[in-house]
Amino acid sequence: MICPACKTEIEKEIEICTNCEFPFNGTEKQRGIHIGRFINQKGIVNDSDNSIIKSQKILIGIATINLVILLLQFSKGKLEIADIIFNGVLTLIILLCGIFIKKKPITFTFIPLILIIAINILNYILDPKSLLNGVFFKIFIIGSLVYSIYLVRESEKFKKKFK
Repeated sequence: MICPACKTEIEKEIEICTNCEFPFNGTEKQRGIHIGRFINQKGIVNDSDNSIIKSQKILIGIATINLVILLLQFSKGKLEIADIIFNGVLTLIILLCGIFIKKKPITFTFIPLILIIAINILNYILDPKSLLNGVFFKIFIIGSLVYSIYLVRESEKFKKKFK
């Protein structure tokens, strides 16, 4: 017998699926509610995959914008070599995290998230007015990355529980 919710093969007649707790002997309504909840929970896996792709686009976009700004400021002679190296390394880290995010989503989302928060805190310490510059953009980026980490963790819990 195969469980209609999680598709696990069951060897003998049982009342409740050992994998997803589907109520084989429940009423039609109970079984329908269980399948609906299971499908809803399974949707977190798709949401997580979509979120990883969006985070990848955000990180690559940030790296691209940083590189363009870095090149423009360099061409105008507004940056010292230390600034170029520092900004170049940060841009490279964010770009690499964007490229490799699908391999280890939590790690490669968490690293740029911490860098972005740290840079904003440092900018605030040096110039308190900088906190409000692009505040909606900052909130969007940080919120998106945090939400992506949340979805990936929930997806991993679901996959671990239901194999």
